[in-house]
Amino acid sequence: MRNSNAIAPARRNFLKSVAAGILGGGAIAVGPGASAVSAWTGAQTNSVLNQARTDSSPLKIKSVTPMILQLQRDSLTELKDVHFLLCRIQTEDGITGWGDGSSWGNVAPIYTEIERAAQSVVGQSAWNIERIWQGIWNRRGSSEGASVQSSIAAIDCALWDVVGQKLGVPVYKLLGGKLRDRIRIYTSYRWGRNIERTREAYAKRTKELVAGGALAGKYDPFFNRLDADRQVSLQTLRELEQMVQGIREGGPDFDICIEGHGKFNVGSAITIAKVLEPFKVLFFEEPITGGNATAMREVQRATSVSLAAGERMQSRLQAREFIERDALRILQPDATRCGGITELRKMAEMADTHFMTVAPHNPNTPVCTAAHLHLSAAMSNFLILEEGARNPKMYAELFGAWDDNAASWAVPERPGLGVTISDAVIKEYGVPLEKSH
Repeated sequence: MRNSNAIAPARRNFLKSVAAGILGGGAIAVGPGASAVSAWTGAQTNSVLNQARTDSSPLKIKSVTPMILQLQRDSLTELKDVHFLLCRIQTEDGITGWGDGSSWGNVAPIYTEIERAAQSVVGQSAWNIERIWQGIWNRRGSSEGASVQSSIAAIDCALWDVVGQKLGVPVYKLLGGKLRDRIRIYTSYRWGRNIERTREAYAKRTKELVAGGALAGKYDPFFNRLDADRQVSLQTLRELEQMVQGIREGGPDFDICIEGHGKFNVGSAITIAKVLEPFKVLFFEEPITGGNATAMREVQRATSVSLAAGERMQSRLQAREFIERDALRILQPDATRCGGITELRKMAEMADTHFMTVAPHNPNTPVCTAAHLHLSAAMSNFLILEEGARNPKMYAELFGAWDDNAASWAVPERPGLGVTISDAVIKEYGVPLEKSH
């Protein structure tokens, strides 16, 4: 019989030799020179996992600061357009992360919520993203609503940015890695609001969009056409058919996205969807207000057109019934409104269990776009991303470089979200709280 006590030291020595060969001076490494990162986790190596050890770097949060910005100027150099709400998180070891919690016309209360949350977030470790998320949500549960969720969103996105920068990796790598290198987009309202509502006008404009590289586009053909009874008129139906026919003629392979902004009753929504069916549109967004899953399901069951909604959903709790009842085919959460990267990811995974695709709502700042690009890259059921408030000059400044492409966008490869907001940008575009709206 072999003596196990006698062979134990030999076995230990063998394992030490193997470990030394793997983790010691001959450890497998990725990258050149002093910046090489070990592929393993040795305590003395420059490994990704070793960098993430919380005992060696607590990533203690030093400050949480809300900011309001207007990111465009008019011909007279006056700030114009909507107000956006950003959050800056700084750690004691000098890392700055950015998050977006914009909700148009509502930035002041979100600003206040971030100031309130900062009292408990400062001093915590930025590694603990989920703990911080749950802490704010539990403390503000009695006031749950748009302002609370957007404040959580801004803080959450900034924390992901901090952690990505600390590890030296883009956020998508923290979400499971890339499924796609470029993110397909649809252009937003590129036909213009003063265009004649005819087949010929829309065909001509669509040909121009396609020539410019666009593969998909969205617009609302129902502006200023809402009556109290939410009933669509026959005139609007005739105009709609002509406009969409023109788009299809101008782009035979162009994906058409129709926005409803929740204007209609169930009957009118179904009637509109029937008009859209022959043109094989990609989706009909918010045909009715998104608060009633039963009504939305009735519309969806009556048409082959895919319904889309989700920008008004503040968390997975509001999305649950729409997903479980198959009231939609496309979910459109917004990371700035639903609780950030953490919550949007959960909503997307819930949707995936019903083979529902995700097309994030994306109308805000480049910080919001960055969060959605990383999420979309790692999301198995991603469909398409909204182009949103496009400002190529600002995007180039914040991302470092920007490919102003009308069909798809590259996923940022810089650590964290990949955006940098300088003090000069804050000074130029900042808006005092008392002047915000």
